[in-house]
Amino acid sequence: MLLDYRAFPILYVDGDAASASRFREILGEQYSVSVVNTGAQALRALDVVEARVLVAENALADMTATDLFEQLRLLRPEVVRLLTATQLTAEIAEAAINRGRVSGYMAKPWQADKLCAQLTGLLEALGRESSARSMEMSFWHGGQVAAATTIYEELVHELSNPLGALEINASLVADLLREVLEQRGNNADLDVIQSSVQTACEAHTDSLAAIDQMKSLVSRMRHGGMSRPRAQGHCDPARVIDATVRVVRAEVEKVAQLDVRVAAAPTVQMEASVLGQILLNLLLNAAQALQPQKRAENRIQVLASPVAEQLLISVRDNGPGIASGLQERVFEPFFTTKENGTGLGLAICRELVSRAHGTISVENLRAGGAQFDIRVPLAK
Repeated sequence: MLLDYRAFPILYVDGDAASASRFREILGEQYSVSVVNTGAQALRALDVVEARVLVAENALADMTATDLFEQLRLLRPEVVRLLTATQLTAEIAEAAINRGRVSGYMAKPWQADKLCAQLTGLLEALGRESSARSMEMSFWHGGQVAAATTIYEELVHELSNPLGALEINASLVADLLREVLEQRGNNADLDVIQSSVQTACEAHTDSLAAIDQMKSLVSRMRHGGMSRPRAQGHCDPARVIDATVRVVRAEVEKVAQLDVRVAAAPTVQMEASVLGQILLNLLLNAAQALQPQKRAENRIQVLASPVAEQLLISVRDNGPGIASGLQERVFEPFFTTKENGTGLGLAICRELVSRAHGTISVENLRAGGAQFDIRVPLAK
C-alpha cells in the first residue's frame, strides 16, 4: 500500500521568497507544504496546521532556527525538525543538535532528487511509526478480552497508590493514639500530647485525600470512563498539588527529601482528580527510581509556574535517569522497566494530558536524574 505523503504536512520557514518558491516547486503536489517567513509565524501556524515536519532556514529575521527548534521541543515535541542552510558551521550544527534536537540537515542549494529522496525517506518512517502505533492502540482498545485485561490492570495500578497511602496513615494514627494514651497515663507534658494529636489530624487529612482519589476513580468507572478517562473541567492546581503531596509524602520521604515550589498557579482546564492522578503516578515513579539507602542525598522536586497560556508542572528527581533511547517508549502502553510493573501508569498519564489538550514529556537532567514536564492550558 502506497503512502499518502500529503497526510504528513510539511511547514517550511524561510524569509527568502525565492528559496520558499523553489522548495514548493521541487516537492510539487505530491506533498502538503505550507510556507511562512519567520519563527513567530511558524509557531502561530502550528496552532492551525497539523504539521508533522518543520524545515527551517538557519538565519531567520526574528530568531535562529535553533531558537525555533528549542521552543518546538517544549510546545510540539512530536514535530520532526530539520535544519537547512547554505553554509553550516560546526557551532550551528552543535547548537541545532544539542538544543534543538534536529533530525537532519538539508544543504542549500537543493538538488531536486536528493531533497525528494530525503523527505520521502523521512515520511516513510513516520508512516511506519503511525501504522505501528495505530495497530498497538487497536490491540490495546480492541476486543472484549483485551479491554477487560486493560481495565483490570489499570484498576489494580490506580487503586494500589491511594491504598498504600491509607495503610501508612492508618498505622501512623494508631501508633500516635497509643502514644497519647501512654503519655496521658504518665502525666506527660500537654504540649507533647497536643503535638501527637496534631500529627494524627494531619495523617487523617492525608487519608481523606487518598479516599477522594479512589472515589474519583470509582466515579469514572460508573460513567464508563475507566479506559477512556475524562480530562475536562477546571481546577486550582496549587490545591491539587498540595492534596496529592499529602497523600504520598510519607511514602516518598522514606527514600528522598521532597521539595514543592508552586509559583502563581492560575486555574487550568483539567479536572482536579485527573491532575491528581497524574501527579500521584509521577511522584511515586520518582520515589521508586531512587535507592532508599541514599535517602539523605536523594531529592524529588515538584515545580509549578505559568508559561505563556499554559501551566508548567515539573516533577524531577536526582536518580539514575532513563536509559538512552527509552525516553519516548516509557509512554507506550504495557512498556515497563520495572520487574512487577504494568506499563500502564505513564500511558494513562499521556492520554489524560492529551485529552486536556496538553502535553507530557521527559528528559534526563545533566546533573543526573529525570524530569517529567506537564503542560496544560490555563482556563479561559
